[in-house]
Amino acid sequence: MKTQVLVAQNGLWNLDGLGILDNVRKDSKHLLITDKNVEKLYLRPVLESIERGGRLVRTIVVPPDESSKSFEVYARLVQTALDYGIDKYSVIFSLGGGLVNNLAGFLASTLYRGIGLIHLPTSLLAQVDAAIDFKQALNFSHGKNLIGSFYPASNVLIDPIALRTLNPRLIRCGLAESMKHALCQDSDFLNYIMSHHNHLSELDFLTETVVRSVKLKLEMMAPSLHSDREEVVKQYGHAVGHAVEHLSGGDIYHGEAISIGMCVSAEIGRLLGVTDEETVDIHYRSLAMLGLPTMVPYEFSLGDIWEKVRYDKHFFRDRAYMGLLRTVGVPSNSGQDGLHGHWVSREVLFEAIEINRRSGARSGY
Repeated sequence: MKTQVLVAQNGLWNLDGLGILDNVRKDSKHLLITDKNVEKLYLRPVLESIERGGRLVRTIVVPPDESSKSFEVYARLVQTALDYGIDKYSVIFSLGGGLVNNLAGFLASTLYRGIGLIHLPTSLLAQVDAAIDFKQALNFSHGKNLIGSFYPASNVLIDPIALRTLNPRLIRCGLAESMKHALCQDSDFLNYIMSHHNHLSELDFLTETVVRSVKLKLEMMAPSLHSDREEVVKQYGHAVGHAVEHLSGGDIYHGEAISIGMCVSAEIGRLLGVTDEETVDIHYRSLAMLGLPTMVPYEFSLGDIWEKVRYDKHFFRDRAYMGLLRTVGVPSNSGQDGLHGHWVSREVLFEAIEINRRSGARSGY
């Protein structure tokens, strides 16, 4: 699988000039999927750029919340696509955040067993994570991203200019995924982000953060789709994070939930004798400085969290499987069964969450 990733300011206004449309056929019909928030901001210039060369494209607008990543919405999109007359040479454009990227990607991977896909991510979370990965997914009542596929976009165009209209909460959410890569792979990158914690909306900072995050993400994708070492880094903090996000019903955004999940992972690492105290403290201090939450909310019971963690794709034989850190930039290699992650019992997870709640309440994180 191969994807071309291009970072270009004002790229959304110049898709044809950047070569993004070179393999988009003029004699096929194409689809563009976006959400209601992005529609009013960037749909017009993108459509003009696509249609300028005589290409036919139909727009589908979905609600900007997790309910769009459902079988019901997916089925309606399939119906619309087939009624419209797509063929095996058609391309689906995803214009929006990770939600739209995932939905459009799964649709593209399943129509005619796979048609063209081009991602145009407009949120920081999508630009540093969701649009770069080959993972396409829908949610289910049991949890997040339980139905999906591995499918590459032919092109991913990242335009940092789109981040100027992103509200501060969504900037922080995107930074949570950048912080994941910094904590797991690059202490210098962590220091860079923290040195700009009072200037998170500056375009130069955001552009540099996107470029560095993408490079680190690609390092974790290069060897193999199913490489255990890379997978535990990409999923750092996600087992508990996805559980918290799902239990919140959307009130806690993805990046906020992953921030909490990383702090719990650090506590698990400390309990297992893997992660040192300084690294645990760095998790809380650095994420809190960015305005991200660090504590599992008390309204979610330990039993409910465990029930959602059970549906994490790495869960096996009544144990969660998680990547942990030795120190910043150095993932732990458990060596168990030739794997890099660590098996975590319910008892250890519960203790880590209770410590996390006490630490957060005591310190103000």
